[in-house]
Amino acid sequence: MKFSRILLIISLFIFFGGCEYERIAGPNGDCDASSFELIIESVKNTACNEAAGEIELSVTGDIEVEYKLNDGDFTEDPVFTSLSAGNYSVQARSISSNCVSEQIEVTIDNIDGLQISVAEKDNSNCGDNTGKIIVEQQGGVEPIEYIINENEIQGSPEFTGLSNGNYTIVARDANGCEAEISGIEILSGISFNNDIKAIISANCAISGCHNGTQSPNFTIDNNIIQNASRIKTRTGNGSMPPAGRPDLSNDEIQAIACWVDDGALNN
Repeated sequence: MKFSRILLIISLFIFFGGCEYERIAGPNGDCDASSFELIIESVKNTACNEAAGEIELSVTGDIEVEYKLNDGDFTEDPVFTSLSAGNYSVQARSISSNCVSEQIEVTIDNIDGLQISVAEKDNSNCGDNTGKIIVEQQGGVEPIEYIINENEIQGSPEFTGLSNGNYTIVARDANGCEAEISGIEILSGISFNNDIKAIISANCAISGCHNGTQSPNFTIDNNIIQNASRIKTRTGNGSMPPAGRPDLSNDEIQAIACWVDDGALNN
């Protein structure tokens, strides 16, 4: 009798704890109901070849938030300083619910010299290298050098053969004055509603795991989007779906990665 009871306890532990290692942090509560808006309070420009720019942020409503600049960590400080001329992306996140605001692009101008802007951009299909970025330059002293993602220097403002992802382009004139554009996205065209949702529904939002019996519930679109980076990591290293379930195909894994690299859009 005692041995049977032990077997029952072990069986229950396996049934309810089998997907425990898959747990992923998600938002707490309804993000739509607790929405807020990110506000650009002020922008301070900077002089040539200096990093004296500044961006100050706030949000609507009485809510505690953290702020993020580009791909940095979230911080409670709403002011970002020591910034060079260029384009930046900013975002806010609720501390209590983990809900995030829309991302806003902010430009810090070079007061007395070289300026650059994106003149043309072509996206690339997922897994291909057909993206293109062409920048346009104003001001500065010729010749102008261009660098993409800190790679090789070139004299042309046109960059081709680009894969999906985020790019930063720096232009430098003969006097050493620099201008920068960051967060230029080459998108893949992967759709959450047409491509990703079906993969998650068939492989993750299933009985015994993320269909509501374990948090986060992947039958809710926003939970998938909020955990996109973690899903990319887990599917990429083969730990999601868990052992005992069919592996994802290479095309499915790549589609998830491209969608996350696109910014995990609800598209």
